Amino acid sequence: MVAVNKELTLRHRIKRTWSMRQCARFLNVSIQYLTKFANGNDDFPKGEYVGRERVFNLHELMHMRALMAASAKRPFDYLAWRKPGDPLPVISFASQKGGTAKSLSAAHFAQYLSLHYGMRVGVMDADPQSTITLYFVGGEGLSQMPTEETPSMVDFAGLFQSEEAPYTDHSAETLDSFFLKTSWPGLRLVPAHGETSEGEIQIARLVREAPAGKSFYRYLRDAIDRWKEAHPPATAPNELATDGKVDPVRLEQALNETLDCIIIDYQPALTLFQLNNVIASSSLVIPQTMKGFDIATLSTFVTGLLGMLQHILAHERIDIGSGANMLLPTIVQRSNGQDLNHIGNLLEHCPTEILPVFYLRSDAISNASDVYQSVYEYEPDTPGKRKGINRFIENADAVNDAIVSRLWPGLERGYANAWMDTFYDDDDGETAA
Repeated sequence: MVAVNKELTLRHRIKRTWSMRQCARFLNVSIQYLTKFANGNDDFPKGEYVGRERVFNLHELMHMRALMAASAKRPFDYLAWRKPGDPLPVISFASQKGGTAKSLSAAHFAQYLSLHYGMRVGVMDADPQSTITLYFVGGEGLSQMPTEETPSMVDFAGLFQSEEAPYTDHSAETLDSFFLKTSWPGLRLVPAHGETSEGEIQIARLVREAPAGKSFYRYLRDAIDRWKEAHPPATAPNELATDGKVDPVRLEQALNETLDCIIIDYQPALTLFQLNNVIASSSLVIPQTMKGFDIATLSTFVTGLLGMLQHILAHERIDIGSGANMLLPTIVQRSNGQDLNHIGNLLEHCPTEILPVFYLRSDAISNASDVYQSVYEYEPDTPGKRKGINRFIENADAVNDAIVSRLWPGLERGYANAWMDTFYDDDDGETAA
């Protein structure tokens, strides 16, 4: 069944399209404004009609963004791209325990940033199980599952020995080639496969050999810095159109010239290879289920991480995790008082570190997960499934909006506040998903 579903996804990556009203929501404008803009512009995407409704795909949505940014007073409202000199956020999703919806949370966040902000997102898969890779393989992008010959994060970090040195400092252009295109415009992937587990072996070898000039925890950070310096943002959102028409070549180049953030999906363990990811990160998101035993693993993870960081800081002055760091409760059962009590206790004692918006347990997401798709790309085949998926989309939008409010204050859309108003004021005891 797994093989059949994987093959189905590879052939049909993203089938979902969005109505004019949904596109207006992504663009953060009213349906009236978008309709008027469309009627007054010959280069507005034509879309296709499904019954009497006009719908648009991902590439047409990105075209809308470029077209609207070209004439806007605030073009970055439509394409929230990094400006020259801006830092490159590296956001890691990490957990000590498997089954906490870590990869699901990371994949949905990456796709949310593309849908709602037009951001150029780099996704790096550090887990040999390749879960987040499965969310992006197939369709017009990376058409097949990566093989052992496909460069992974181990290659990106330069951990393999070269003829001249015990590790390889790849050029910035070589590093850029490791980011593979996906079906999402501007979203690129460094995939994982079984050989990604080699990272631990290579780090252990390098710790033993102790090559001069390189600390064992800096391989990924130094590689990202080298890539970043050679790929700064160069194109502004209002430079993508000429004479009222989007230049498709220039848009494609701009979508791939740099990244606005990098998202790393960890292996569920705290190892030396994963420590490299921590040191490279500006922000850490910890998806965490709320059962008693799971909370114990969270304590083990945080305590172990703190011990490692204290050891590093005792030997080197280095800026680690300077952005927002947060715990994201996941798979929460509203009918389970224990789950809610744990969240309440965490919010009481650590209000700035715990997200008050969280993923509720939902049977609907399993339908999409069966074919390795997020709810943003999954097209339900029955009205019953569609209702459940739409509820989960509302939940995902709220969670991602809450994360955005911490990482980019001022960019949030209000989805998190609306969800909290409904969830915390709802006393009927029924689950929202």
